[in-house]
Amino acid sequence: MTDEITEEAPPARGMNRDEEQMADAIYAAIMHASRYSERSLQAGEFRVGISDLGYCSERTRRMLGQEVPEDSDELAAFIGTAVGDHTEQALAAVWDDAILKSEVSVVLEGDGGTYQITGHPDIVRSEHGLVVDVKTARGLAVPRRTGPSQSQQFQRHLYAKGAWEAGLFGYMGLEDVQVANAWIDRAADHHEIHVAMEPFNPDVVTAATQWLDDVVYAFLHDETARKEPPRQVCEATCGFFGTCRALETDVSGLITDETTLIAVDLYQEGLALEKRGRQLKDQANAALVGVSGSTGEFSVRWTHVNGTRVEYDRNSYDRLIISKLKGPR
Repeated sequence: MTDEITEEAPPARGMNRDEEQMADAIYAAIMHASRYSERSLQAGEFRVGISDLGYCSERTRRMLGQEVPEDSDELAAFIGTAVGDHTEQALAAVWDDAILKSEVSVVLEGDGGTYQITGHPDIVRSEHGLVVDVKTARGLAVPRRTGPSQSQQFQRHLYAKGAWEAGLFGYMGLEDVQVANAWIDRAADHHEIHVAMEPFNPDVVTAATQWLDDVVYAFLHDETARKEPPRQVCEATCGFFGTCRALETDVSGLITDETTLIAVDLYQEGLALEKRGRQLKDQANAALVGVSGSTGEFSVRWTHVNGTRVEYDRNSYDRLIISKLKGPR
């Protein structure tokens, strides 16, 4: 007897010409909607908004220089926006004090001058003194470990300051305002929401101002600013990649990005759990030979699957390999 298994699936059926044309039309519509969204139009006018701060200094410097990026794939952004919009509507139905997508403005006094930047917080709870910024992620493991990124920290604290200055919290003091991010797993592997919340912190606003000062200095002195995201992230998401980082070599070096380091650790934990899971299944399998019935929660049965020969072409793919280093680190 063997464990119940299914035969290895043959490759998916390809699309015919009409189906391909429809698929292309749908994808093109998604790209058009994303590239002509309010945020994209703002970028097209070379205006820096709150959501641009803290992500990549060099990208923001190029925006100030009115450089035009190449079109990049916007599918992940489209899905994130769609999920965020639906989440906001769902929360507005149960939170009577929810204000959606209000426009707020913040004035920052930096060493390089006075900056006025605007943004649109996802949700402001006026009576509860709360700003909520909804995010999507592929799984919740990384947000659970890292919490909000630098960019997300800048966003939520600047949104709170702008909302308070706009009078959206009434007579409440800014020190009583809370900021939060809520992450949703867009793959729905995790059936829960992860939230990170804290009081408004003026030090974060100061850090955001200093970050913008550095960008403005690089712009005024025609210097390259910091390229903060990992190169692979830039390649997948940024239209400036071709003129910014495409010619950088792939020579291995020390990885220092916190999110990347945590992702490596998570991958290793996953491999260990996989191995442990196989061991547990093998041990349980031996103890369940010939057993059938129900535990009240699980049904147990055996079925025989005949062997078969399946031929198909396997598409090429990129394989991630993370191996333990030998010797001292």
